[in-house]
Amino acid sequence: MSLALADYRAILALSEERHFGRAARRLGVTQPALTARLRRVETALGARLFDRGRSGVAITAAGLAFVEGARRVLDAAAETADAVQGAAAGLGQTLRIGMTQIAAYQVVVPVLARLRAAQPLVRIRLSEGVTAGLEGALERRELDAAFLHPPLHAAGLVEHRLAAVPFRRYQRAPGEPLIGYPRHEAPVLMGALARNAGEARLAPAEADTILGAITLAEAGYGAFAAPESFPHAALSRFEGDPGAGEVLETSLAWRSLDRRPQTAALVAAARA
Repeated sequence: MSLALADYRAILALSEERHFGRAARRLGVTQPALTARLRRVETALGARLFDRGRSGVAITAAGLAFVEGARRVLDAAAETADAVQGAAAGLGQTLRIGMTQIAAYQVVVPVLARLRAAQPLVRIRLSEGVTAGLEGALERRELDAAFLHPPLHAAGLVEHRLAAVPFRRYQRAPGEPLIGYPRHEAPVLMGALARNAGEARLAPAEADTILGAITLAEAGYGAFAAPESFPHAALSRFEGDPGAGEVLETSLAWRSLDRRPQTAALVAAARA
């Protein structure tokens, strides 16, 4: 038995509502119809997806695995429908682009402006993240390209380096500990910030972005490092120290085997 999109939607709704009545109302079906659909899916898969009890519905390990895949199936179906509708309307394919916060302020706008001028029908889906997460999304084909900070670690990716950003340490008093980043999420940026600090002492707080680090610094948690050109008024309220003169490079990365015209157009805009 092959599963229909309605099957995936039903199981996903039940996993989120954990209640047959609420899930049925959300789907616009009767509770017996939802129960029968679940039974058919479980029979087809040969696995129990939910345990029913007086307190509600509990998802099983098999159910969790199904839900994870169901989200991918439904997302892919929605993207396919969007692509078809866009093509029918005369639009180009969607280019999924990721960016770090630093890259957004530094290089993304001029590159996308060139892309729009050269390929006005290409549709853009833009998302923000940290370098490690963006690199992983490229590997999993969840993104087509990403503005991030080298060096790259994933196989099958190529890059074009766009800029190098000088960093300054911003502090209220000398010797303040440095607000850091989760190393597993932003190892390149954290390494640059730690070297810029000129010391190993870190603040008892971390942030995922430069904006988060500035917020923590204004709350008194310590010093932070940021690009000299970062557009935030708070930089003027701290003493700027060039430190060791660290720089952070920014690249456009994409899969080496991606030969689609819209990806080539983005790379060309970055090289311009």
